[in-house]
Amino acid sequence: MITVVCVLKDGGIYNQSHVTRLRKQLIGRINQPFQFVCLNDSPYPGFWSKISLFEPGRFKGRVLYLDLDVTITGDLDEIIDFPWPFGIIRDWFAGVNSSVMVWDAGIADHLYTDFHPNVMKRLHGDQNWVGERMLSTVKFPAHWCVSYKKHVKPIGKVPCGTKVVVYHGLPKPWDVKGV
Repeated sequence: MITVVCVLKDGGIYNQSHVTRLRKQLIGRINQPFQFVCLNDSPYPGFWSKISLFEPGRFKGRVLYLDLDVTITGDLDEIIDFPWPFGIIRDWFAGVNSSVMVWDAGIADHLYTDFHPNVMKRLHGDQNWVGERMLSTVKFPAHWCVSYKKHVKPIGKVPCGTKVVVYHGLPKPWDVKGV
């Protein structure tokens, strides 16, 4: 069974309604058994709370992570079945984007076990840590996960073949009509 997981950190800009929104988007977008989990027990602040996704023993089998501010626009099975132990978005600027990730539980435990709070002073965010430490990471095909700002907004529609629209920064999906 697939585990689909999101992260909700108390005191941030997201709340339970965003978790419910994401959960509803999964209906009809995954054609295999899955469980949905909202991680909310990380000791790390903000986006750094994603580090707790990789705590050894937390999950079993295949894991799909989705940020709370993504919009699912296509079937997610190809992402789940991505033929590599760890897959992630190639960022539109540099490195990787951790808004959508898929992995085999255990393959990235070192992201948690090697993490030290001093990393938060050295790097800009969790995705920089993932990109630095997951040297054998393979990126998804570019058209699977697109940027709202770079790909959708300029043409006024979601490009064909897109599975997930990522809203990095502002606006957020609930601030945009028709996407």
